[in-house]
Amino acid sequence: MGGGGRRQQPVQWPQGVSDEVSKTMSWLKGTEWAWNNDGFTIKLTRDGDIEAPIQQCQRGCKWTAENGKLYLSVGNAGIFELVAPDPKPSRLEGQRLKGNSKRNPRERLTLTFNRIFDHEAVDLDKDLYEVLGLAEDADEASIKKVYRKLSIQHHPDKNPDEASKAKFAEIRDAYEVLNDPDKKILYDTGGMAAVKDSEKGKVETTSDVNSEIEVGLEDLYLGTEFRATVKRGIVCRGCRKNPNSPNCKGCRKCKNQIKVVQVQMGPFLTQQQQEVPSKEKCKDVDAPLDVHIEKGMASGDTVTFPRMAEERPGMLPGSVILKLKAKKHPRFERRGSDLHTDLKISLRESLLGWSRTIQHLDGHEVEIKQTDVTKHLQVLKTRSEGMPHRDDPASFGDLHVKVSVEFPKTLTPQQREAIAQVFPDGRSEL
Repeated sequence: MGGGGRRQQPVQWPQGVSDEVSKTMSWLKGTEWAWNNDGFTIKLTRDGDIEAPIQQCQRGCKWTAENGKLYLSVGNAGIFELVAPDPKPSRLEGQRLKGNSKRNPRERLTLTFNRIFDHEAVDLDKDLYEVLGLAEDADEASIKKVYRKLSIQHHPDKNPDEASKAKFAEIRDAYEVLNDPDKKILYDTGGMAAVKDSEKGKVETTSDVNSEIEVGLEDLYLGTEFRATVKRGIVCRGCRKNPNSPNCKGCRKCKNQIKVVQVQMGPFLTQQQQEVPSKEKCKDVDAPLDVHIEKGMASGDTVTFPRMAEERPGMLPGSVILKLKAKKHPRFERRGSDLHTDLKISLRESLLGWSRTIQHLDGHEVEIKQTDVTKHLQVLKTRSEGMPHRDDPASFGDLHVKVSVEFPKTLTPQQREAIAQVFPDGRSEL
């Protein structure tokens, strides 16, 4: 029965024929067929194996299909080529596939459809976009709109027949996948097999991408929005079905996938992780990111874009995490929610008082003045003229102004005499 886990040599299919079953002929997966009139059936499994109660298949038989042909590799009997509907026929009951042995064309073979033995395999290859009549790039709004229309059209209350009930269930199931952001990503990059694995808790996530981005202090004060780009590997949609579509231009084979496989180790079957070639196509793109900087954000804060890291078949993308780095400002230095700046005044101003106007980060003016004596390196604080608090943008830190007194390099005799008269005993107090 089947391969029994034994090691097999790769099948030498006819020239140009792939191991991979084409998308339009994947309806054969999970189907059972009567072999001629010999009284037994064969099963075409989703993994490309043939399960058959015949001697030739005890060491493993394989199948593949493409371009309207079904190919069976039947041990020592060699390869059979049969004509099969491409795409899926509207009715499977009574379907017959006819062909002959490639080695001995006189050896004829007829397969007659018996039943679907693996309904999940059939579901795995169903095109959910076709079920809803949508293009593969349909957005969330389009998916919802079409679902509402189709669910009303095929609702069992209006159409009590079994065919309509089945169609309604098919539409509902397709919507449940495509309307869920994570399931949609998995379906787009790995098909229903990836969705089923996620429901069993087997889904993996690609690595996060960490990057640093410079922003101005004005942006952190006011808040802002801008568009950035990040290099991102994506899975090309629909390239197995339509490799010549514009969407597939520049696509290449994706990186190898890690899968758990059964390996024969002596008399035992063991599970091992192996790298296997991917069947999907990938390419690198410049992905746009709409960055929103909140008021009061600071260097070291992050902006996260979930599911925007590299796509891999059957995996959820990780996040792109942008770490903010504030550019050095020519006038202000930020410390927490406070702003600090420097100011110079003359010796005369330090004694008699002074006034200055400082232009703030958003352009409004702040008056700083002192009517009393100002000491060298004295720090003056103006409340609520610092940075906005991120958790409460209506409240602000303080502005700290450090004042430097510029002393004259020399004094004239008259200046020296005047100072001596003001401070006769050399003390600073008047």
